[in-house]
Amino acid sequence: MANIELDGTNKKIKVDSGDLTLDVPGDIILDADGADLVFADGGTNILKITNSSSDVVLQPQVDAKDIIFKQYDGTTVATVEDNGTFNVPTSKLAINGTAITSTAAELNILDGVTSTAAEINLIDGGTARGTTAIADGDGVLINDAGTMRMTNVTTLKTYIGGEDSDHYFAAKGDGTQTISTGTDTTCEFDVLIDSMDSHSGFNTGTYTYTVQTGGAGLWYLKFGNYFNSAGSWGSGEQIQMQLYGLGMNNHIFHSGTADGWLEVNGIVKLDVGDTVKGVVWQNTGGNVTANNNNGNAIIGGFRVKSIWWIKK
Repeated sequence: MANIELDGTNKKIKVDSGDLTLDVPGDIILDADGADLVFADGGTNILKITNSSSDVVLQPQVDAKDIIFKQYDGTTVATVEDNGTFNVPTSKLAINGTAITSTAAELNILDGVTSTAAEINLIDGGTARGTTAIADGDGVLINDAGTMRMTNVTTLKTYIGGEDSDHYFAAKGDGTQTISTGTDTTCEFDVLIDSMDSHSGFNTGTYTYTVQTGGAGLWYLKFGNYFNSAGSWGSGEQIQMQLYGLGMNNHIFHSGTADGWLEVNGIVKLDVGDTVKGVVWQNTGGNVTANNNNGNAIIGGFRVKSIWWIKK
């Protein structure tokens, strides 16, 4: 039988072997007026429970050791670590029975966020609508290949405008031009008509138009001029007018065999970077004058957004 010794001198209850069970009909009350209850093992203090102004303080007594909370089967559900953190393992935190599955990295995304609940609810699919005026400097949230980024309305407007806005140009000349026989000659249209060049694609130095960003598609093009020659026309002699798009491989052609007004027009498919110009060729054996400053002399065009074909 184990012996129980009351050591009054050292204020101890000692058992020489086995466990000690306190079995009482009521409650077991540990009343320490010093405010601390200390749990020890082999003379080494392990845990202290302290009354701090009626707050209960649990504090480990061995440096670099933690307080670990486990459930019945031994699974750790939380740890008060020596570094001062309360560490909850993944999937072990729940609110009202619903497990929180977000990782710490995901939750840290909210660190420093100053959004209001209303603003976050809008991102979450809120249906609130307003009549706030939109200005160029306002921000717009976009999904950039899976990454949410903020851009401004000006950038968005430029992009949308580049794809959908009208593309057009029109130019004329400011004098006459000699067209030598047997030579391809670009008509020198070097003056924009009423500043009609929507995306600054016309070069008044090379007399060519280059399709700008957002302008790819079908274009209606027109090239017209008034010609007169020094002599009479002979058999087989003619003036040829060509509107070039996509270089020599895609152009609109017209020819005439008399002095006067000639015009070529039609629809051509153009891509960004393609150039358009009006070229004249004649084989009269002499010079022909192109009246680039005539009121009807023009090169121009616009991107076609829809086409209706009407057949008689």
